[in-house]
Amino acid sequence: MNAPAQFRANSARDDSFSQFDVTPATPVLGAYVSELHLAEVTKAAAEELRAALWRYGVLFLRDQHLTPEQLTAAGYLFGPQLEEHTFGKTMADEGHPEVLVIEQMQSDRAKTTTDIWHHDVTARQNPNLVSVLQASEVPFGADTMWTSAAAAFEWLPDALKVLFLSLDVEHDTAYMALRHDFAPADKLADLVALGESAIHPAVIRHPFNDRLCLFVGNGYTKRIHGYSAEQGEHLIKLAIDQAKIPEIQVRFQWQPGDIAIWDNLGTLHYGVTGDLRNQKRLLHRVAAWSPDIRPSLDRQAAIDAVMTP
Repeated sequence: MNAPAQFRANSARDDSFSQFDVTPATPVLGAYVSELHLAEVTKAAAEELRAALWRYGVLFLRDQHLTPEQLTAAGYLFGPQLEEHTFGKTMADEGHPEVLVIEQMQSDRAKTTTDIWHHDVTARQNPNLVSVLQASEVPFGADTMWTSAAAAFEWLPDALKVLFLSLDVEHDTAYMALRHDFAPADKLADLVALGESAIHPAVIRHPFNDRLCLFVGNGYTKRIHGYSAEQGEHLIKLAIDQAKIPEIQVRFQWQPGDIAIWDNLGTLHYGVTGDLRNQKRLLHRVAAWSPDIRPSLDRQAAIDAVMTP
């Protein structure tokens, strides 16, 4: 098994950043950012923040307490447009359609898609690049986990790397909603009519750090193009199981006002439901995307690189 090449961290501060402090969270994924408030980000700090994100995959900032306007502004640090979610609850009535409301009580635990390993909105031709998520109320144990899509690919044996480099995957929003019993029944017809579907390579070349990332999750993934359902399901499971390797994951325990910023192409995430009992789980998210960036791969060049001794 090949070791991940992303970075080799220790508990020491990363001194390559001058605008704020960065401390790696694990040897493979994640970092804590301190001495920075997202409501007061300079141009220089924004450039370093993006560089830190492409290096570490997910960044954690404590005690931010951003307003919806400030959360929206933070999203624009990472892309020219912000997502307006297809079917999720948003703050549109308050004038913020780009702010997704992630709210969960014990009674609706069976209908959450947070407790699966997934990338967000991959059924779009241009999926989200970066998400900025802030906690308002999170019960003890209802953490969030991330895993490195780049390390997931790097840890595959070479024969499986070549296989996945040759695959295309169909992603579909209506399929996701039906499969996971997530969207309200009165919105299913609208989702089907929307026809939100896309085909992406199973492995993509990251547009900002050039790493190869295994781009298959247990969310919008519908089928492997050109394979039977039985064959494709085996391959999808193999990819999802690869994301479950503990050594390439990081887990974050929320406190109110905390922010997590993650690379949606280079990581998958999993919302741990915990034992909510009668407690509420409430977070707010914005996500940046670009009409000029979609998952892509120079397939032959990537295969040649793997096959070269």
